[in-house]
Amino acid sequence: MKRNIVIASVTAAALLTGGTAVAVAGTGANGAQTSSTEATTHATDASGATHASFSDAARAALKAVPGTLDSLDRDHGARTTWDAEILGKDGKWHEVTLDASTGKVLNQHIDRDTDAEDAAEAKALRNADVSATEAARKAASRGTVTSVEFDGDRTQVWEVETVKNHKERDLNVNAQSGKVTQAPSDDDGDDD
Repeated sequence: MKRNIVIASVTAAALLTGGTAVAVAGTGANGAQTSSTEATTHATDASGATHASFSDAARAALKAVPGTLDSLDRDHGARTTWDAEILGKDGKWHEVTLDASTGKVLNQHIDRDTDAEDAAEAKALRNADVSATEAARKAASRGTVTSVEFDGDRTQVWEVETVKNHKERDLNVNAQSGKVTQAPSDDDGDDD
């Protein structure tokens, strides 16, 4: 009952401000079922078209391939999409492409080009206490989330990109504690 009141309140507040309310449910980093309700405002482009939020895309990707979300990035190519990488419950890496306007799955396949580094990443991802959607939620107060990617090297963090007032901001969310910090600047000009 309390959950229904919270969902109704968030929905009403979001609709009054012109946004939509999104209930997120999925599998947490440790495999436990998680759920939350968050208010999101869909992004609009110059033509006024709406786009699926990070939460919408994450939910659709995990519905297509149950597992643990490793990364989700908005791609502004010829067609704006969300590109997801998921460590499936089957232990394989899956790539899912979603339409950014509707959140519908356009393409999905198993990544057959995996190596030892991917195995280490999978182990670190399974041991993370904070999921991709939780990392996005923690970073959302600093702008619209456009990308979340797990970095299992050295210190395990979620690398989160946000945009606010047309300025991009790179953040790190600790995969164990959930602490949000400004990402160190990338002065070498490398774009990877």
